[in-house]
Amino acid sequence: MRYLKLASFGAASALLFGCSGEQTEYDYSIPEKLCGIDVRPLNIKPLLPPGKSVKESFREIRQRSGEHVNCGVVVDKGVDLSVSFSRQTGELDIAREAADKYTDLQRISLGRGVNSAAVGDDGAVAWMACLPQPHQPRYEMPETRSGKYDHVALEIRTGKVEDSGKVEERRTHIENFLRAYAPGVAGAWCT
Repeated sequence: MRYLKLASFGAASALLFGCSGEQTEYDYSIPEKLCGIDVRPLNIKPLLPPGKSVKESFREIRQRSGEHVNCGVVVDKGVDLSVSFSRQTGELDIAREAADKYTDLQRISLGRGVNSAAVGDDGAVAWMACLPQPHQPRYEMPETRSGKYDHVALEIRTGKVEDSGKVEERRTHIENFLRAYAPGVAGAWCT
């Protein structure tokens, strides 16, 4: 199954989600960019816990720039939100393929070139039609010009909600973030 190419996200970024303790205040500025993509603070804040400090971790996974990027928002000392996008080839129903990697993943429609998308209790996924920008890698194997990139997989991971009464609210926040963030990824990574 081709989705295993994305399994590197799970393995390479097996992130421990931090807990926020008893704090109720945000003593840090809410990020306005994540992985270089603009994000409105009102879309990201509900996914982050209160805390004292925030920083972004950034990592390119593959050898060539622009193939696979993983970023995390670290509040105090725990990663509380991570985003990964990677170049892919061909069609894939990511909502079906990722079902065992997220809690209660449910299909949603995003339109605008998004072939498949889903939201779970602890994150979201999207498979988007995407031809690379002129300065970005176009092929998995550039030397043979094979494996032409034509899609981007977007994966979002959040910490789990311990209060079962807040799961639906959390899912709504995750979906709102996905809907706001996906167009920015497409703008930065697609022609």
